[in-house]
Amino acid sequence: MEDKGPFNRILQSEPLKDRDRAAVVIVVLGIVLGLVLLILVLPPVSIFSDDDSGETGPVSGQIVDDMPPPPAGFEAVSPLIELDSVEPVGPNVHPRLTVNLSVSVSDNELVVLYTYDGDSWRRLGEAVPLADGNAVQAEVTVLPANVAAFRPVEQTRTILGSLPAGSDLDPNALVGLTTLNAQGLRPGADGSVIGTVPPNDLGIPVAPTILAASSADAQTVNSILASPELRATHVQALLDLATNGSFAGVDLDYRTIDAGNEDAFTSFVESLSSGLRREGRTLTLTLPLPIRDGGGWNTQNVDWEAIAPLVTAIKLPPVVEQDRYVIEMEGALGFLTSRVASSKLLLAIDPYSHERGVDGLQSYTLIEALGLASTPVTRPSGSIATGETLVALGLNLSGETGASGLVWDDTARAVTFSYTGPGGARVVWLANVFSEAFKLDLARQFQLGGVSVQDVSQASQDAGIWPALLQYAETGTVTLVKPNGALLTPRWEVSGGVLESTAGPVVTWRAPDEPGTYVLTLIVSDGLTHVGQELSVPVQPRLAVTP
Repeated sequence: MEDKGPFNRILQSEPLKDRDRAAVVIVVLGIVLGLVLLILVLPPVSIFSDDDSGETGPVSGQIVDDMPPPPAGFEAVSPLIELDSVEPVGPNVHPRLTVNLSVSVSDNELVVLYTYDGDSWRRLGEAVPLADGNAVQAEVTVLPANVAAFRPVEQTRTILGSLPAGSDLDPNALVGLTTLNAQGLRPGADGSVIGTVPPNDLGIPVAPTILAASSADAQTVNSILASPELRATHVQALLDLATNGSFAGVDLDYRTIDAGNEDAFTSFVESLSSGLRREGRTLTLTLPLPIRDGGGWNTQNVDWEAIAPLVTAIKLPPVVEQDRYVIEMEGALGFLTSRVASSKLLLAIDPYSHERGVDGLQSYTLIEALGLASTPVTRPSGSIATGETLVALGLNLSGETGASGLVWDDTARAVTFSYTGPGGARVVWLANVFSEAFKLDLARQFQLGGVSVQDVSQASQDAGIWPALLQYAETGTVTLVKPNGALLTPRWEVSGGVLESTAGPVVTWRAPDEPGTYVLTLIVSDGLTHVGQELSVPVQPRLAVTP
């Protein structure tokens, strides 16, 4: 008979049912113990320096029992955690906060860190989910007093589109537009509405735009606001417009409000909104973008907190100069979303390329802008003899003329080129699916209510932005891609003779031995669209040399 040791009983076989029950009990106890240890060992937040040198603390975190309601459009995935640093964080350190979550998230989910200042939430930045989705990490500029993590709740994304008077709609826009803002109306000095819009035969809701674009129209708006009688007349005129035209609503672009008219403007919006809501119609506004003013913000005589709850949506005009766009728009969005529901805000998408020079800003279609880039010249100019060579170059792309060539600019988040033109240095930013996708990503990051396309006419379709717009509208996400750098290199073709190279802003061409007129073509691309411009070069017979 075999002796039994002290552990033999544990090692003996048991009936299957009992063994499974024991295994379940052990697993459950293990999970519970693991969670207890996790709570006891891991702090709710940890802080690391930006140079991976380790913790910059010591920093402690204390969970706040009563968490304020989350920012509009978001739900909490962590508690609110008060932070306390025993030693101050150095001025040159950008802390990276790691926040443990109360709800796990997936790798590709948007998670944003916010801090609460006792009155409102302030956005700290987008966070990156860590392993298993039980924590997130984000770099912040300064250590906040508290921190909480949020993810967006599912919402419908609006796409409004403006159609200039007398223009035809881009067919690509029909699929994605929520509402069309047809232009052609402006305010009258007597409180009326001047102009006409075409009948709605497109099969999509139309809310006509009343536009105060000129300084005279802006002054008309402010005169109306200053008079209670004219305000009432204008409200009625707008209500009659919507009713008689069977429009879905009204869209106002009254973005120049004089000092002293802030309360009058709010009262006007409240009265108009009330009348439209009674009829089941919408009211959208374009308001001036807040601008930094020292340590604060200048709202340009608009009471955002009072107006936002009254309207369906507010369009934010674009920052046209792309080298300023990101920093100014991110700052304004951070300010606004801490005060009004982000779902009320629509980010403007501009399908036109822009040029900045000493004479101001100029708009181009993408084809026009690429045409400007593809201007070929030769040195020497004019005709050459058979067998001779000349230099062909892109006038606005070659370094020999002080140009930069077509490049991707990470600051502007667009394909750009600079050159010397009328008045001196000029820079052009190309609007295409690449650049506008990065703007759509801002709408995603801040969980805005959608976007407003500045022009949805056929003239704007060169930019090819609708695939990105539809992806954003349907999924709330957008694919961010930079163009292949090789495709930004100019190419050359010629109808005869020999090119020593076919790529680059400057090439050498040897004329053929047969006289005639030959065509050099400079082809440029933004990464998707190609535009070529031709230059004819006469080739004359070589003169015989007499002894």
